[in-house]
Amino acid sequence: MNKIPLQKSIDYQQFFMEVASSSSDIVVVADQNRHIVFVNPTACKKTGYSKKELLGAKIPILYRKENQSKYTSRIFTDLHKKGRWSGEMEVRKKDGTTFCTDTTIIAFRDTKGDLAGTIGIGRDLSEKRLLDQRIWQSESHLQEVVESMADALYICDVAGKILMCNKTQCDMLGYHREEIVGTRFPYPWIDASDNLKLQRGMKLLVKEGLLRNYTITWRRRDDKTIVTSLALSLLNDQAGKPKGCVVSVRDVTDVRFADELRRANDQIHRLMIEVKRKAERLQTLQEINSFVLHNADVSRIFRSITSGVKKLVEHDLAGIYIYDPDQQSFLPYMLSKKTPFSRKLAKFPLPLGEGIIGEAAISGKVVWVNNAQLDPRSRYPEGMKPEKEHFIAVPLKGRESIFGVLVVARNRDPQFIEEEVLVVQSFADAATVALENARLFYELSKLQSDPVKSAVYRSSGKAGLRLPKRIKPYKGAIKRIHETKQPE
Repeated sequence: MNKIPLQKSIDYQQFFMEVASSSSDIVVVADQNRHIVFVNPTACKKTGYSKKELLGAKIPILYRKENQSKYTSRIFTDLHKKGRWSGEMEVRKKDGTTFCTDTTIIAFRDTKGDLAGTIGIGRDLSEKRLLDQRIWQSESHLQEVVESMADALYICDVAGKILMCNKTQCDMLGYHREEIVGTRFPYPWIDASDNLKLQRGMKLLVKEGLLRNYTITWRRRDDKTIVTSLALSLLNDQAGKPKGCVVSVRDVTDVRFADELRRANDQIHRLMIEVKRKAERLQTLQEINSFVLHNADVSRIFRSITSGVKKLVEHDLAGIYIYDPDQQSFLPYMLSKKTPFSRKLAKFPLPLGEGIIGEAAISGKVVWVNNAQLDPRSRYPEGMKPEKEHFIAVPLKGRESIFGVLVVARNRDPQFIEEEVLVVQSFADAATVALENARLFYELSKLQSDPVKSAVYRSSGKAGLRLPKRIKPYKGAIKRIHETKQPE
């Protein structure tokens, strides 16, 4: 027997490269700095990169960005401890898509025992996974899946005749399968109104091809009702024409009840807040009315008004402006500040007829403007235009003229809503009553100072009334306010 002569010298590096190049698995070799130094043709074919693009690049070029730190940490921990790592790895292609591989990475070392690089061998799992899917798509396995579903499932033809259903639908309705399969539309477990609704849904399905979260009430055999959410999709033949409908059904009775309970709790919470707000509003108005009835000084009344606004309406400034005929402007009289900027801005007068508030004073109507900084009618002092401003302005109307404006401003979101406007308007009415009361006392003091009118006044039986001292400091301002006619 002739012996085959052994080759005395083998170039193992060349031998490895030839074996790796002929492998149907992905082979990638990297140095100690993770730079790729060798890839086989399969690696290029599977990833879509050319050999030139991969050589010299770092290994993470083959990972998705979000996986880079995870893979690096996990792999190198095992390489240092065990010298190898095995597991499933997601490989990123050049076009950004990915596929999974069953990968083994081995560390190789130099003569000193230091890590010199890694060899990675990966098998594409795409074909195996597709094969597994085909197995589960076979008739026997598919039936097992359908029967195990937590949701009811049935298939009907274009006329609505039920062709098949799963066990969950039988349990949900309390009917036997043979009682359900073959049933034609309209269905006996659905009331007439909901059958009409389902019929409309089927028409919508044909038009759009898909219908989700379609709520229908079912009546069980034991006469209990359940609320169901239907997902309907068209079942097409090979030519693409509809031949039926697949319907997935979920019992949402408890979910709907919980949703209704949550909405009820939200409504109760809103009502409680509303009652609290109204109680605070009523308390503030009662306090203001008490001051008016007891002829308190104007400053105290206005301070109560701005304090009431502060309790009920979130703002950056609440201010009462009184009209000065000499300057043809509304001047700040009482300010409730929240920010230094709003306080500074509020100190500037509001010229009559200029800007939104000035125009509102002439019209005598309530002004409610959100994002006033964008309104071309707005006027601001030089260099003081706010980034955002929402405001409510209510003219203060006397018997014959408008003598002031109550302004509430917010230099941030949220915007003012109608409820807040009504609160401010009610406080403006209280301010009007306060100044009207002061005007009456001022007229009374004038009457008492006139001998002729005073005699007539005494004969009327009202001589005991005197103007309280606390009103006197304001009588000049009150006179100017109330004797000034509203400009035309």
